[in-house]
Amino acid sequence: MKVLHIINDLSRNGGAQRFVIDLIQAPPEGVEIKVITLDDTNDFADELQASGVQCYAWGQLGVLQKWRILRWPNLVHGHLFPSVYLALAAIGKKRIQTEHATHNRRRDHAWLKPFEFFMYGRYQRTVCITEHVKEALEGFLPFWKSHYCVILNGIDIKKFSGKEKKCPQAQETVHIGMVGRFHRYKDHPTLIRALALLPKRYQLHLIGDGERREEYHLLVHQLDLENRVTFHGVCSEIPAILDSLHLYVQSSTVEGFGLAPLEAMACGLPVLGSRVQGMSEVIANENALFDVGDEKGLASQIEGLFSSVNLYQNMSLYSLSRCQHFSLRAFREQYYQTYEKVINEALP
Repeated sequence: MKVLHIINDLSRNGGAQRFVIDLIQAPPEGVEIKVITLDDTNDFADELQASGVQCYAWGQLGVLQKWRILRWPNLVHGHLFPSVYLALAAIGKKRIQTEHATHNRRRDHAWLKPFEFFMYGRYQRTVCITEHVKEALEGFLPFWKSHYCVILNGIDIKKFSGKEKKCPQAQETVHIGMVGRFHRYKDHPTLIRALALLPKRYQLHLIGDGERREEYHLLVHQLDLENRVTFHGVCSEIPAILDSLHLYVQSSTVEGFGLAPLEAMACGLPVLGSRVQGMSEVIANENALFDVGDEKGLASQIEGLFSSVNLYQNMSLYSLSRCQHFSLRAFREQYYQTYEKVINEALP
């Protein structure tokens, strides 16, 4: 089995990128893997080399090299736009793609729908990362719903501490964190504004980067929070950073799955998330959800959590239990089984 993954980049700043790395490391015997990135960014070069996976930047390849690598696989796996369109250039090859979110900007433009219809039809499988993602896709393009299936994401739980967290005492500093690129879908401003409503002992740690970095720095300045918000940038040691926190919050307006909250759970952190599809499916605890954009409600939930030792401990234990449902082993096995099925099917 020869599998070619195509993705925009391999930055540590994105969930889909970590998804790919988790999937391709330690492939089953008899499986060869190569990766094409549209961008030159590759923060996982060492991990790929250790796994024996070759990675190519599309812009650095000559015409003949591009043709050869697209002829090499017997299955192409596309991730994100525009990579899912580039995968169509592998003419005559079996294809699957992963649908990473319940919504994307392309669905907001009616004139793009014929192109989307054509593209989804050229994939033998579109694997959705949750049932909510699949339902949203069926609502958008029901014609191809026989091509859609669900495989839940997984994490390597062994990489995380898996220890119950202790509630900080009344006068201790409380460290709150969020991991994610600075994009409007992640809605960092709601979390920043919630911090402004909390006592000064609460501190916020933002891990990630993106096009809205300056906007968020300005908001922190306007709210006089410079001494209470730390911008860590893109970090490679996520487990260590998560272990230094007391609470994880994900304030997204759109979330396909919620990989970062799941990793926080594996560290024993209580997790609060916005009430959106994907996130609510992963957290699966109504008491840990807040309305999108509701900084007052979020601030109230945070204060309530740290005012009750029993509630804090129960949420920590819940996180450790919940993350066990998303094993990396099951995630990988289901994908490679899907690869085999697609490869063995006749092309339409």
